[in-house]
Amino acid sequence: MTQLRWSEVEEWLDAHPDLFQDYFLRKTDIGAINAWLVAHGFLTIQDYARRGSVSPQGGDESNGQKKSRRCLRHEFARSKSRSVFRTHEMVPPINAIPTSRRSSLKDMRKYCSLPPNSIHMLSLLIESKVRLPDYGPTHSRSAKREVLRTQGERQFFLSIVRDVATELDPKSLSSKVVDNLAVLLDADGASLFLVEGPRGKQTLVSKVFDVHSGVFLLPGGTDDNEVQVPWGVGVLGHVAETGETVNLQVACEDPRFDDEVDRIMGYHTESLLCMAVRNSHDEIIAVAQVINKNPDKDGGHFTNKDEKLFETYLQFVGIALTNAQIVETSRQEYERNRNLLEIVHDLFEEQTSLEKVILKIMQRAQRLLKCERAAVLLVDEQASTIEEVKFSKLFELTSPTNGHNTNNRRKIEVGGTGLSGYLLAVAEKVAASGEVLNVAECLEVEPNPGISLKSLLAMPIRNSNYQIIGVASIINKTNGHSFDENDEQLFEAFTIFCGLGIHNTIMYSEVEKAMARQKVTIEVLSYHATATKKEIEALLDLPVPACDEWNLYSLSFEDFSLNEDQMILASVSMFLELGLVKKFNIELETLYRFLMTVKKNYRDVPYHNWKHAFNVAQVMFAILMGCEMKGTFSDLEVLGMFVGCLCHDLDHRGTNNAYQQKAGSALVLLYGTTNTMEHHHFNHAVMILSSESLNIFSSLSAENYSYVMKILKHSILATDLSTYFQNRPKFFSLVEKREYSWGNENHRELLRSVLMTASDIASSCKPWHVQKKVAYLVADEFLKQGDKEKTELKIQPIALMDRERAHELPQLQLKWISDICLPLYESLGKMNPKLNVMTDGARENIKHWSLLASNTGMQNFDMTNDNDAS
Repeated sequence: MTQLRWSEVEEWLDAHPDLFQDYFLRKTDIGAINAWLVAHGFLTIQDYARRGSVSPQGGDESNGQKKSRRCLRHEFARSKSRSVFRTHEMVPPINAIPTSRRSSLKDMRKYCSLPPNSIHMLSLLIESKVRLPDYGPTHSRSAKREVLRTQGERQFFLSIVRDVATELDPKSLSSKVVDNLAVLLDADGASLFLVEGPRGKQTLVSKVFDVHSGVFLLPGGTDDNEVQVPWGVGVLGHVAETGETVNLQVACEDPRFDDEVDRIMGYHTESLLCMAVRNSHDEIIAVAQVINKNPDKDGGHFTNKDEKLFETYLQFVGIALTNAQIVETSRQEYERNRNLLEIVHDLFEEQTSLEKVILKIMQRAQRLLKCERAAVLLVDEQASTIEEVKFSKLFELTSPTNGHNTNNRRKIEVGGTGLSGYLLAVAEKVAASGEVLNVAECLEVEPNPGISLKSLLAMPIRNSNYQIIGVASIINKTNGHSFDENDEQLFEAFTIFCGLGIHNTIMYSEVEKAMARQKVTIEVLSYHATATKKEIEALLDLPVPACDEWNLYSLSFEDFSLNEDQMILASVSMFLELGLVKKFNIELETLYRFLMTVKKNYRDVPYHNWKHAFNVAQVMFAILMGCEMKGTFSDLEVLGMFVGCLCHDLDHRGTNNAYQQKAGSALVLLYGTTNTMEHHHFNHAVMILSSESLNIFSSLSAENYSYVMKILKHSILATDLSTYFQNRPKFFSLVEKREYSWGNENHRELLRSVLMTASDIASSCKPWHVQKKVAYLVADEFLKQGDKEKTELKIQPIALMDRERAHELPQLQLKWISDICLPLYESLGKMNPKLNVMTDGARENIKHWSLLASNTGMQNFDMTNDNDAS
C-alpha cells in the first residue's frame, strides 16, 4: 500500500476545500470545535453560553435588573431551539457537553443574544422546529469490510439496511449507499445517480461521485461536486431509460460505454453492473452502478448471485431514497415559504422608495430561483393605449458569473438595444397578452454578442384590481437548465408580492403628496384667514370697555347691539373679567390675533356665524359671572368652556349633521356619522391654536395644556343636540332628587355639557324682538338646506326645512321652545334660582309664538314682516 506523507495530504486538502468541508461537517464533534475556538483566541461554546451575566471586563453587572433581563433573553433564545416533538426536558449529566443546544458556530452566534433588528427576529420566529435525528458518525469503507468479514454477509446486510433506513439527507444517503454497495458486492467503486427534472427533460445527477461512472459527463451543475449524465446516454442513461439491468464482463467492449473518464483519471474499468432503483409505484428514481469486482472472486465478474443481492439491497435503497426525497422536498418547500414570508417583511418594511422595493424583490427572486439576471419594467399608464403598451422605467439586476461576487443594478429609461431592447420586446408581448412567456431557446442578443440568452421567464405584474402595471423577467438559470413548472409557480408568487409592493409604494407616494398638498393648503388658508398686523394694531388702539358698560353680565343681552369690532373688544373684556389673561399669562396681542382669526374662520351663513359664536360666549359669561357659577369650576375648565363657546361652530357650512350624512360629504368620510360637524369645529379650533402666533394656551404646562384641550373638545361636542338628549335624563334626575355634587368630576362634566347647550340655544329666552329675528335667521338657513336637498340630493326635506311649509314656523318654534328649551331652563332654575331669568324669557316667547300659531295669526304670518305679533 502506498504511504502518503502529511504534506501530500495537506496539499490535497488545500486543493479540495469543498470535500474537506463536507468531511469536517459530517465527522467533527463539539470538542474539535471548542479546540479550534480556543486556538484562535475565542471562548468555548459553553463559556459563551455562560457569559450572559458577565461584563466584558470580567466583572459582574452592577445593575441586577440588567443582568436579569440578559438572562431572560438567553433563556428565551434557547427555548426557541427546542424541538416541538419533545415531550419532556432533557437533563444532561453534570459533565456532559450540551451538543444538542450548541452544535455549530452559526448556532453560537445566533443564540448568544437576541437579534437587534426585525428581520433577524423574523428569521428566529419562523425557524423550522423540525430537527433531523443524528445517528452518529458514518463508518469508513474499510471498517465496513471488517464488519462483513467478522459478522458474515447476513448480519452485514441487516446493518447496512439499518444504515440507510435512518438517513434522511439525500447527499449523506448517497454516500452511504455508495460505500455499502462497494463493500457488499466486493467492488472497487460504486456510484448512485438520482433522476431529476420533469418528464421529458430528465437527467441523472450524482452529488457523490466515486472515481468512475463510465459515461460522458455534462459540464457544470448546481453544486461544485455534482456530476450530470444525459438521459439515455451511456450505460447509466440506457438503464434509466429502459429499466434493464446491465452486467458487463468487459466494459470497454460495449458500445454504450464511454472510456473518457478512464483516460482522464488513469483508471481502467473491467467489469460493470448497473441497475435501476425503483419506488413503491415502480417508477425509476435512481440508477446504481458498481465497477471492477475483486479479481480474486468469480474471476472478477459479477454473478447472478451478485445481481440478486444487488437487486434486494436496492429495494431498501428505493424506500430510503423516497423518504429522503420527501423530507428534502418538505425542506425546500419550507425554505420557499420562508423566503416568501421574508419578501412580505421587506415589502412592509420599505415602502418609501419604489426602486428599493423592486430591488429587494429582484434580489430575493435571483437568489431563490438561481438566475443570472432579473428585470422589472413598469407600465406607463398615461402613455399606454389599448393597441400599444408603453413602459416608463426598466430595473435590471445582474449577478455576473466567472467568480465575481458583486451585483450590478441599474435603473434606466426604457429603450435602447441589446438585452434591454429584447426585454422590452418580450415585456410588450407579455403586457399585451397577459400570459406567461417561458423561453427555453439559446439566442444571441445583438449588438452585444457576449450576452447570450439561454432561458427566460416573464410574467405580468398586477395590482389589486388585476390590472397589469408591469412585467417581471428572470434570465438564465445558473445551472444552464431552462425554467420549469416549479420555477413558474414560485416566480408567480414573486410577481404577486411585487405587485403588492409596487402598489403600496405608489399609494404611499400619493398619500405623501396628498399630505404635502394639505400642508400647503393649510398654510395658504392660515395666511389668508389670519388677521393682519394692521388690523390688530387698529383694534389695540381702541379702549376695552367694562363688561357692565355693554350689559355683558345680563342674560337679556341684546344680541344685535354690537358690530363686529365691538364684539372683539367685548370678548377681550370678558377674558379680562374672567381673570384668564392674568392667570394664564395670555399676551394681549396674541389674544386679539386669536379672536380676529376665529372671526375670519366663520363663514358668511345666515345664522351659524361669528355673531352667533359671540352671543353663545356672552351667555356663558353671564352664567359664570352674573349667576355666580364661576366658582363651581376650575380656571382651566372656565378657559376651555369659554374658548369652546367662541369656537363651537367654526367653519359651519349652513348645513347640519344629517345633511352631511345624506350627501356623503368629505366630512363624513373624515369624522364619521357621529358629531360630524362638531368634530370638524374642534379640529378647526386645534388648527388655529397650532399656530404659534395664535396659541393663547402657549404658557400652559404640558399637563394643563392636555387637560384644557380635553375640556375644549368636550365643550364643543356637547353642542350637538344628540349629546344633550343623552345627558338630559341624567341631569334632570340629579337636580330633581338634589343628588348632585359639583365636587364630583362626573357631575361637573355633566353640568359643563348642559351649560354649553343652554348657552347655544339661549336665543329662545331672549327678549321677543331678538328671539323672533334669530328665529327668522335660523329658518332662512334651514330653508336653504332644504332647497339643496331638493335640487342636489333629490329628496324631500323635513317640514322645518321645506320652503313650501315656511308658514308653519310659529308652530315649529312653539314646539321647539316648549319641548327642548323650557325643560332645560326650568331644571337649571331649580339648581340656581338666578338662572330663572332664562325660564321666564322662554315662557314669554312661548306666548308670542302661540299667538302667531293661532288660526288668525297663521293666516297673517309672513317671515318678511317684522311687525307680526310684536
